[in-house]
Amino acid sequence: MVCFILAVIMLIRLPCLVPATELQTVKQALEYVFQLRKESCGAGTGEVLPLQFDVTAWNKFTDPAVRTANLLSKIMALHNGTLDSLTDEMFFLLVRNNVHGDSVVYGSGIGLEKGVYSKYDSFCAYAYKQNGTIRAHDIAVNYGYQDTYTAWWTDIKAKTFDNVTIVTDVVIYREGDHHLPEVESSYPVAEVSDGHWTVPYYDCGDGNVWMVTYVAPLLKVVNGSILFQGIASIDIELTHIDINQCDDYENSMSSGLDVFRGTHRCQSTTTCIPMKGEGFVTGAYTCECNDGFYFPSKLNGTRAYTGKEMDNYVRQFGVIKPGMFQCVACATGCDTCVDSSPCLHEHNYPLKIALLIATISTVLGIGGIAVITYVYRNNKIIKSASPMFLELMCVGGILLCSQFFTTYFKTTVLMCTVRIWPHHIGFYILYGSLVVKTWRIAAIFTVGARKRLHLPDQALLQRLGILMCFVVLGLVAWTAGKPPEIAKLKTSEGLHFYLCEYGPLEYAVIATEILLLMYGVYLCFLTRKVPAQFNDKFMTYAIYNAIILGIFMTFMSRLLISVIGPDLSLVFQFLQLQVFASVTLLIIFVPKFLAVKKKKETNGMNNTLSSQTSNSIKKGRFNKGFSGVIDLNVNFLKFLEETMDKSTQTDGYLDRQNIHTHLPKF
Repeated sequence: MVCFILAVIMLIRLPCLVPATELQTVKQALEYVFQLRKESCGAGTGEVLPLQFDVTAWNKFTDPAVRTANLLSKIMALHNGTLDSLTDEMFFLLVRNNVHGDSVVYGSGIGLEKGVYSKYDSFCAYAYKQNGTIRAHDIAVNYGYQDTYTAWWTDIKAKTFDNVTIVTDVVIYREGDHHLPEVESSYPVAEVSDGHWTVPYYDCGDGNVWMVTYVAPLLKVVNGSILFQGIASIDIELTHIDINQCDDYENSMSSGLDVFRGTHRCQSTTTCIPMKGEGFVTGAYTCECNDGFYFPSKLNGTRAYTGKEMDNYVRQFGVIKPGMFQCVACATGCDTCVDSSPCLHEHNYPLKIALLIATISTVLGIGGIAVITYVYRNNKIIKSASPMFLELMCVGGILLCSQFFTTYFKTTVLMCTVRIWPHHIGFYILYGSLVVKTWRIAAIFTVGARKRLHLPDQALLQRLGILMCFVVLGLVAWTAGKPPEIAKLKTSEGLHFYLCEYGPLEYAVIATEILLLMYGVYLCFLTRKVPAQFNDKFMTYAIYNAIILGIFMTFMSRLLISVIGPDLSLVFQFLQLQVFASVTLLIIFVPKFLAVKKKKETNGMNNTLSSQTSNSIKKGRFNKGFSGVIDLNVNFLKFLEETMDKSTQTDGYLDRQNIHTHLPKF
């Protein structure tokens, strides 16, 4: 917008409108609109707003003025350049006709140059609306409209009309019962662009309203030149046109007064909303709270600050102090609110602390199992179960449990992505180790197998490594191709909570884990008749535990989240990890540790018995025959122990025929 000075008189009447900055000038103009009243104005139209407006929204109302001007130009062309053929009543009929109708047109006038209507030196017929009635009079009687400070006259008179189109009409008049010869008449025809819009001004003395005027020129051709002869005008009353001081949003309606956009006083936590039907007044807007904020006073029915309220404050104190006319932030997690009530579900912290302590204890317990396994790695019972894979199971269990710690951090996309890895990596390490161990037993004892198989721990580790490579690649593709999203759910009390939403890929990964467990069940079925000393039935129990209880907990914690709420969902997640990790490891390790303990007690008893027998022989308490029986029994026990050692420590070289060769024959 370009600020300009129309005349020296404006500097006297409008001293506050100093062209400093564009926005500052507009604000000063608004203050001038507020201050100007009927009692404080001078007669005429000198009270103006020297601002340029977008008048395209009002061009549709210019047609009456343009048509009236062109009609009078045609009459002048037919009557030697004058309008003496008309009467006062005809002029008043024309302007009254332009004002009639339900539109924003407030008034219409026809102003003539001296000599155009020889009856008067100056004549300006003007009609306007007043209290539902159309009133008309000649304003030239009391008002010198041809003076230099009358903007709607002087500005258009100063224009040049060399580019106005001159048209020629052909008319056939009638006389009696026959036509007369064709008559050609030429005259200038003005268009909307040939007219002129004034800046808004206060019509003091007549309507006492703010208005804007469009004037179309009356023209005649003299010696090839187009001369200005007067105007036909329409006035648009601004009293009922709202001043929009809010920001210029996309798709917002234009009223022609958009120059005032952005002059509101709404603060950062509020949004300016224009008020409709307020008319040409300042402060016609409200400052409503943004989403995430609420109005602090419950006594205010509108629950918003008004522009007039803020304008009055500035006029009284000069500036809005920090913190004034602000809204208050909603509680955490609220998109919208009306007060400080919480919108976000608050976790049961005693429950969370208890679950955290239990999870830490579980991790420490699994770590203790790993340490005990390492200490007794050379024990025949532990060694026969492949200590390397027992340690890997412990690692997998710890990774599974560590996933629970991520639930104590704020739910973000990053944290949801991190949560994927320890759970699924730990699952495949734990149950992959179980499955490959079961597969080795099944491969050796498959019905009909008669060849020696070389399946040491290193061979199983390679197969487990291949499986883990596929798992890692799958997780990389998942997290990179389809990152998790944050879902916002509600509890039964209407409180919000956030949840990691993984989409269909999560269920695809769960399906692969179910397939792994189902394959483990199949292997358990194959090994159901393998001799007990070679078949660890507790591995079978562990796999059944995972596929029944584990999968049940997995789907319960996901499908019922919106019903049971975040607290119970956390409990289900904890139980799911306990089923997959703690229960499985207890099923695997407790029988082995008990067997180790029992063997140590048996060895102690055997050592005691041997010592007592030796002492008795030395003292001669047993006869020679009974001594030989004891020697035979001791030798047989040693042979059986050596046989079991060989059969359980074959380093992978086992077959059904080889096992029978180790058994003694009697």
